[in-house]
Amino acid sequence: MPFEQLRAAAGQPRWAWLHGHHAWVGTGQRHRVEAHGTGRFHALKAALEAAPTAGPHFVGLGFTAHDHRAAPWWQAFPAALLATPAAVEHHRVPRPAGPRPATRRVDVVGGTTFPEWQHAVETALEAIRQQRLRKVVLARAEVLRFEAPISPVDVLAALHAAHPQAYCFLMEPEPGVAFVGATPELLARVHGGVVETVALAGSAPRGTSQNEDARLGRELLNSVKDRREHAVVVEAIRAALTPLTRGLAIPATPRLRRLPHIQHLETPARGLLKPGTGLLDIAAALHPTPALGGAPRDAALAHIAAHEAYPRGWYAAPVGMAYPDGSGELGVAIRSALLFGNTAVLYAGAGIVEGSDPAREWEETGLKLATMHAALGAVVAASAFAPAC
Repeated sequence: MPFEQLRAAAGQPRWAWLHGHHAWVGTGQRHRVEAHGTGRFHALKAALEAAPTAGPHFVGLGFTAHDHRAAPWWQAFPAALLATPAAVEHHRVPRPAGPRPATRRVDVVGGTTFPEWQHAVETALEAIRQQRLRKVVLARAEVLRFEAPISPVDVLAALHAAHPQAYCFLMEPEPGVAFVGATPELLARVHGGVVETVALAGSAPRGTSQNEDARLGRELLNSVKDRREHAVVVEAIRAALTPLTRGLAIPATPRLRRLPHIQHLETPARGLLKPGTGLLDIAAALHPTPALGGAPRDAALAHIAAHEAYPRGWYAAPVGMAYPDGSGELGVAIRSALLFGNTAVLYAGAGIVEGSDPAREWEETGLKLATMHAALGAVVAASAFAPAC
């Protein structure tokens, strides 16, 4: 099993990418390439094409070229990293069965306060009224502390048990500092000259009954505010991929993507790539989409840098696997946490457009944080009842 392999590699760099029944696990580090600045995607592409092995290489890219370096907890994560593990294994993982583990409540000891969030949202709405922005995605942070260190492998296992269809990942470039998550959002998948991606923007809670759930889904599909937010992302994906493809298929209307704690508007996109175009070219064109940055992109990123107190590091950035032939798979690192010792730093964002309300957007980010709260709470509950050894 992948989790046993990862536990046995404690004290080394560790890497994992799980989706559905498949898991790729890397241990140790044979080679690594770091890159910085706006050309970091293409620098990693050149390094990947020159890689001595044809197998998977694990990729992580910061949200911007440099913002993560302002926070000490992101120092182990460069602006762009291509890591070649010493050993990589592919596992077929059975679908988790049985009830989810019991959880304990997690206590927040720091992060963004609601007054800070309200001010940030109102500032963004003013920029939108002045037509300096169409949309900006603001993120808030939570800092959690526990009585004992948290095992990132246990958190990964809890995430996969609860979200087997998500893209579950573990990136630990330096032992003891790990980035782990279960993202529902695909940035790009490239295989056989075909690229796939998805627009995921616009959110609503899940209902407590089937009828309520269906009603909330209908309201989301018909929400003017959420459809406006979603359309900005679809338009940006179309504009980014059209020059790189020989044909692009994007449905005219979104569908619902239902997750345990939240549901989203989703529009898939699929295109035939032009020759010589690979995964990291697509990542450079797409990241960050307006689902995590905003529109216009440069103005939104400048606004985020000026108004978010907690630098994002690799939160909301591309993570995944890439191959020298240009194929691979990258997710958008949301529903995630940075773990070091007994501390976890979580982030969640919401798209601010005309009509956004600070309190409702705060509630939406709370729904998104619930994914990591549940996984961390399950690990804490399990360790509390584990026999002493």
